[in-house]
Order: sequence, then structure tokens, then C-alpha cells
Amino acid sequence: MRILFNHNISGAADLIDLMRRARPDLHVIATHERRDTPIALAADKLLPEPAETRLMSPDAYADWLLQVALTERADVVLPYRRREELAGFRDWFTARGIRLLTASDSNTMGFLEEKPTFLSRMETAGVPVTPFRRFEGAEEYGRLRGEGELFPDHPGPLCVKPASGIYGAGFRIIRDELPAMTPLSGLSALELPDVAFRALLGALHRPEPMMLMPFLEGPERSVDFSCHDGHLLGTVTRIKAGTSQRLLHDTYGEELARFVAQTFRLTGILNLQTIEDTAGTQRLMEVNTRASGGIGMTGLTDVNLPALLLDSIAGVRPELPARVAREVQAGRRELFWGV
Repeated sequence: MRILFNHNISGAADLIDLMRRARPDLHVIATHERRDTPIALAADKLLPEPAETRLMSPDAYADWLLQVALTERADVVLPYRRREELAGFRDWFTARGIRLLTASDSNTMGFLEEKPTFLSRMETAGVPVTPFRRFEGAEEYGRLRGEGELFPDHPGPLCVKPASGIYGAGFRIIRDELPAMTPLSGLSALELPDVAFRALLGALHRPEPMMLMPFLEGPERSVDFSCHDGHLLGTVTRIKAGTSQRLLHDTYGEELARFVAQTFRLTGILNLQTIEDTAGTQRLMEVNTRASGGIGMTGLTDVNLPALLLDSIAGVRPELPARVAREVQAGRRELFWGV
């Protein structure tokens, strides 16, 4: 099998390594803007993805990627960059004998990435979600804060994050008051005094949609899952434990992943996240239409999520989702290589 990855996050290198454990003869081609990407360590061939491809129209970019796939004789294209747009051109690839593997169609992927609308849909379906209020800019934020206690069932500090995005970019814990004599060095990089956050919002020329939420301090779970055409193939749940993470089977995480995969007929190596409230209820925070940056950790368990996807594409599908048999604790270490 020959797989083409377009410009991707560095975690794609782990994804490729996990695929190769199951299929040593796998041939991987990757396109990337930078030659110093860690993906170069895993791909058989690294091709340049010119910066000007960012400016191409959706159909022009789809055609560019299709030509690369044809030249490299790819059987499967697994896109990251512009994947929502590319999902609208799957027929182009299919007509040339190439499978373009996106989580779903363009509209569904956009819906999943827009956290407020997605969480509202899940709440309507009976799934416990993190409570939130949507706002844009300083004026709307001020009006919300003026309403008083917004989340009476979840007392404590509040937090904010963009309505869409990755890697927790823009997440901040809002502190109404700081303890007396608190130095700047005593604050976490994720903390902001309310007055400072209001000033930042007021300085933005184009405020983005954001979510105001209670800051829940219970265990946070990240469920990596593999699925194909809405069928759940396997899960690995990661729980943060200080500087390391515990990897295990979580029954609720599997049920939630199955429900999401079936509801939206998803395909790929995807991820969802939950957090516990004070009552111990896991509340859904988001679903990602891509593999998570922590996918490499799952390789320490006995469940190979990327291999399950490749097997399913080839027509081999397990009757039950694969489950972690033995809990593993994993840490991170940095690697250096000559570019």
C-alpha cells in the first residue's frame, strides 16, 4: 500500500510508525512546507509543499494534490491541511482510483470543529457536555459577566477558549482577583486577570467567537479512536497524570466514541476529549477530525489504532472494538536529529 500525507502536524510521524508496525512494506510519501519536519524521519519520500499552495483556490489545491498522488502512485491520500475543503473533492480522487480519506464530508467536518454548535447538538442527544456561553469581543463578554452567576452548578473560576482551534490555543483561566502580592512569575501562562482579558479583547480588531465556561478541575481524558464508515474499530483512553499519562480502556470513552462515529458516519484516526465535574460526571469537550498530537503514546499499548483502520480499508474489520488489556503509564522525551 502507498499512502500520501499532505502538510501535517509532527505527530504524523508517530502515525506512520504505527502503520508500519502492522505493514512493514507500507510506502509513505509526504508533502511539507519545511524540510526539517519530524515527518522526514518516518516517510520514505518527502516532497516540498510550496507555500503558495496556501493561496490556491480549493479546486486548484485539490487538483495539485491529486497530481502528486497520481505521480507517486498513491493508493490512499490522508490529508491534514485543508482537509475540510478537500472532502468536497473525494469524487475526483475516486475517479482516478485513489481513496481520499477524510473524517466525513465538508459540512460535517466543519460542524464538528465548531465546538458550540457541536456541543449543543450533543447535549440535545443526551450527552453530558461542558457548560458554555458563546461570545464575541469585549462588549459581549462584559454583558455575560454582568449577568452574575452563569454556571450555578459549577462554582469556581471561569475559563475561555476559541470556538474552534487546536492545541488549546487561546485557552485561558480567568482570575477575578489575584492573591495579594502575587508576582507575575507566580501566575501560570494559562492564567489571566479579568481586567487584563477585557483589555486584550478590546485591543483586538477582529474578535473571534469564543466560549466562556466553568473551569473544571477534574480528570481530563483524551480518547483516541479508529473508525471506518461509522463503525468503531478501537479506542485508547489517555488520562493526564502530572507530567505523564495513563493509557487504558475506558468503557464510557468507548461508548461515546461509538456514538459520535455512528452519528456522523466518521472515518479515520480521530480524537475526543472529556473532563470530569465535581460530581464525577464525564463531560464532552470536543471532537477532533484528525489524529491527536498524543497518538504516538497509544503505541505503548496492545491496540494499534492506525493498523485497525488500514485493515478495515482492506476489508478486515473486528466484530468488537479493540480494547487496551493492560494499563500503561507513559512519559515524553525529546529527540534530536540532523536535518
